[in-house]
Parts: sequence; structure tokens; C-alpha cells
Amino acid sequence: MPSHDESKAAGKIEFYGGYEVYDENGIDLTTLRRNLTLALEDRFDNNARAAACFAVLRKSAAAQSPSTPNPRLFMLDIAALLRTLVTYKVEFVVIGGVAMIAHGSNHATVDVDICYNRTPGNLAAVSAVLNSLHAYLRGVPKGLSFKTDVPTLQAGLNFTLETDSGDLDILGEVSGVGDYAQALVHSEERDLYCCKVRILSLDGLIAAKKAAARNKDKSHLLELEALKKLRDADPLP
Repeated sequence: MPSHDESKAAGKIEFYGGYEVYDENGIDLTTLRRNLTLALEDRFDNNARAAACFAVLRKSAAAQSPSTPNPRLFMLDIAALLRTLVTYKVEFVVIGGVAMIAHGSNHATVDVDICYNRTPGNLAAVSAVLNSLHAYLRGVPKGLSFKTDVPTLQAGLNFTLETDSGDLDILGEVSGVGDYAQALVHSEERDLYCCKVRILSLDGLIAAKKAAARNKDKSHLLELEALKKLRDADPLP
């Protein structure tokens, strides 16, 4: 009969009571389980505090290194962005970091990413939103000729923008998922900030992260797969 020490998996840390704290990839399951007990708004409030803290640290580091560009002051009002999109009746699916947080991720995001329908009527609605939020291309010099009108949206597909309510990325399609129609199929309706919003499903996010395959996506993927296992083992109502 193997000894207690011999029965432990190699390299695995054993915690009191035999409770599974980390999965095989080192993902902290305790924080994911806690996130899943929180209301959606509470998950986003936690994100705002974490992202603001990271912004302060980046600003402090930049101040100590004169050669490093001074980062912009962090500001992201997820509620305001989503309410504005809903008010103008934009057809969109929330993707990226906000969708991850909605599913219980520990990820902290500094922008809102959406996949939007590119029909003429919806482009007009998106244009109205961008005008109301004084949207401008993020990371480019001020004064460039950039209009948030329908012809500009028709000429492009994906836009990274800064707005009065924070950074907003609008994408015409999602890697591993497809365009808005496909994102809609792989989405779930959630009540968020008194609005009904479509959010990319956990399976949709996993497909998107696998397709993108950037370094940051690989770490996100491990966490999303851990969330999927938790959800499948104990489905939420």
C-alpha cells in the first residue's frame, strides 16, 4: 500500500481537507468558484478596482522612467457604454474581456469589445453611438481626419476607439467564431445594468482564444477551460 506522500501527485500542493485549490494547469479554482457566486455587476465592480490599481502602478512606473510614455488616466464605464449601445438599439454581442468576466474569469480588462452587425441600419446606429461618445481612434495623433460616419464604418471592419466612457473596440468578426450572425448564435442573453445584453458564450470564447493563439490568449484559454469544467460539474441555475 503506498504511503501518504507516495500517493500525492508529483508537484501537486496538498491543502487542508483535500480541497482542490489549483487545477493541473495551476489555475486558482477558489477564486473562480467565488466569482461564480457574485452578481454580474459585482464582478465588473471588482474589475474596475483591479484595472484602476494596475493603471496607477503603470503610471508610477512611467514616472520613474522618463523615456517611457506617460499612460492615459484609466477610465472605463462599462455600464455607460453598454447602456448607450442598447439605447441606440445597436445589434451587438459582447466579446473579449468583458465577456470573460461575465462568465467568472479573474481577467481584468481596460476596454469593452463588441462584435457588431454590419447591416446599413446597424451601421447608422453604431455611428450615432460613436458620435454621442465623441469617439476617436485610439493611439493616433490628435487632429487626423477621422469621422465616425457610416461611410467610414463601411470602409473598415475593426476599430479601436477611445470614448467619453472609456475604450471601445468594435469588430466586424471574431476569430474562431465568425461575423455577427455567428457570434449571435454562440451568445447568451444576460440582464446587465438594467439592460438585456448578448454576451459571447463560454464555448464561443474558448473557440475565439484557440483561434487567436496569442501568448495572452493561451493563459486566458486555460482559465476559460477551468471555468467550463466547473460549470459542467455544477451547472448554475
